Parts: sequence; structure tokens; C-alpha cells
Amino acid sequence: MRYLCITGGPLAENCYFLIDEASGEAAVIDPGFVDDRLLAEAAKYKVRHILLTHGHFDHIEGAGRLRALTGAPVTAFRTEAAFAADPGKNGSLLMLQRPITCAVDRLLDDGEQFSVGSIQVCVLHTPGHTAGGCCYVTPEAVFTGDTLMGYSVGRCDLPTGDEAALAKSLQKIAALPGDPAICGGHGPVTRLLEEKRRNPYL
Repeated sequence: MRYLCITGGPLAENCYFLIDEASGEAAVIDPGFVDDRLLAEAAKYKVRHILLTHGHFDHIEGAGRLRALTGAPVTAFRTEAAFAADPGKNGSLLMLQRPITCAVDRLLDDGEQFSVGSIQVCVLHTPGHTAGGCCYVTPEAVFTGDTLMGYSVGRCDLPTGDEAALAKSLQKIAALPGDPAICGGHGPVTRLLEEKRRNPYL
């Protein structure tokens, strides 16, 4: 298993490739933009999944184009699909003064598992930043979106945000075994044990 982070877009959003090198299969997580770096990387692999941790515009804008290029389904937690399709909620009208929408092809449930080549991925519902936010958990890395990122957390004062729900979601992440990489939606990649030591929200 290997993962790669590409940062871009107006809010310096992290897009990740989760790669199974043996099979050449990959998932792209939170393609909030599409640029030459991302396209070059996508061309190297058989992209099987386009995964959204949540529906904010800076995490979804490139999903439709990437779907057209790869044929991979756009996938999100069940209750986040309508959020991603609503420019009034997903922040695009507020931040960019133009609508961005994203159609979700596949809906996920809490605890659902799927594979990227030989890599097993588990869906962990983590509401708080948005009501339908989720993390993608693998043995070596957890892709947390804006729930947990670089010794901080995502804000809860946007549509469907909930501070109490976020606190519970952070405890779910803190209870994960081992010391996986924490691959957040913005900022540096960290480790779970390091987050427990340094992140005041944990």
C-alpha cells in the first residue's frame, strides 16, 4: 500500500491517491481540483473509486471531470450526497460566488468495507464538520477530510455542522488501533499518536 498527497485549489486542499502497487488499482480521495499533476498521476493507475470525505466545494470540484476521465464512480456517505449537490450548502456560492455541484454515484454506510486492489478500506461515519462526513480507514492510514487535520479540526459553524457530534467523531478516530497516518483535508500528514499528544481537540 502507498498513498500520495497532491495539494491544490483555492484553499490548498489535499487530494490523496491510495495505491495498491501490486494490482495497479487506486482510489482518489477528495479531488477538489484537477490539474496536470493530478491527471498525470491518475494516468498511471486503474482508478476504481473517487471517494469524498464530505461535500464541501473544495473537496468535490474535480470529481466530475475525474469520473469522466477514469469511469470510476463518485462515492460518498449516504447522507452527504444531497449536500454535495447543493451549492447553497457546499460553500461554493458563499466562497466562490458560483455554483459547484457534484453527483454521487455510490452511497456508503457506516462500517461498510470495500477494496482497492488488496487494500481493505472501512467507512467510518464522522459527523461534525458536516452531517454526512466520513473517514476512510486502512491499516496504515486514515483519510480524515476536515474532521481531523494537522493538529486541528474542521469548523462546525457551516451548514449541518455540529460541535457535539464532532467531539464524538474525534473519539472514534482516537480509539483506532495502532499509529496510522492521519491524512487530513488540509495541512500536513501526521500520525495518530502525535495527534493525541499535540492536538488540543483530542
